[in-house]
Amino acid sequence: MSARPWSALRPKARREEILNGLMEKIARQELRNPSLREIGRALNIEPAHILYYFNSREDLLQSVIMRWDEDARAAVHPDIAALDRFAEQLRRNIAIPGVVHLYLNFAAEAVDPAHPAHEFFRQRFDKVAVNLAQRIREEQAGGTIKASVSPESSARQLIAIADGLQLQSLVNANSNSVKDMFDAIASLRV
Repeated sequence: MSARPWSALRPKARREEILNGLMEKIARQELRNPSLREIGRALNIEPAHILYYFNSREDLLQSVIMRWDEDARAAVHPDIAALDRFAEQLRRNIAIPGVVHLYLNFAAEAVDPAHPAHEFFRQRFDKVAVNLAQRIREEQAGGTIKASVSPESSARQLIAIADGLQLQSLVNANSNSVKDMFDAIASLRV
C-alpha cells in the first residue's frame, strides 16, 4: 500500500492495514510479544490510533492469531487426507516462527482466567479438538484409522503434540517436528 496519511484511509482499511502490518512484522520476527507502544513504533502509528481500531493490545494480537488461522486453513490443499492437512499446517507454521512465537506466548499469557483472550483460547482449543475428532471419525469410517482409536482423546493429543513440536522448532530450528507429526498421525492409521 502506498504511504498515505492514516486519516486518508477508511476505518475498515485502516484496521486491515494495522493488522496486516503487524502480521508482517511478526512473521519476519521483527517483533516478539510486543507492547502496544512497540507495535505503534514498528508501524509508525500512535498507540491511541491502534486503540481506536482494536479494543486493546490483546484484541489486536487475538486478531493476528485469528487471521493466521484463516490463512493456514486456506493455504493447505483440500485434496489431501484431513489429518495430513493438520500436519501440513504444522509445516506451514514452522516456516513462520515469529507467528508461532506470538501464538505460544500469547496462549501462555491467556492461561490466566482474567486475561482478555482466555475465553478465545479456550474456545479455539475446543473448536480445533471437535474438528480434529470429526476428521478422525471420517477417516475411521473410511477405514484408514483404527476403529479402536478414541477420536476425542486422539484429537487432544494431536493438538498437544502440534503445540509442543512448534515450541521445539523455535528452540531448535533443525528439529524433525513435521516428520514427528506425520509419525504421530501414522500411528493412528490402520
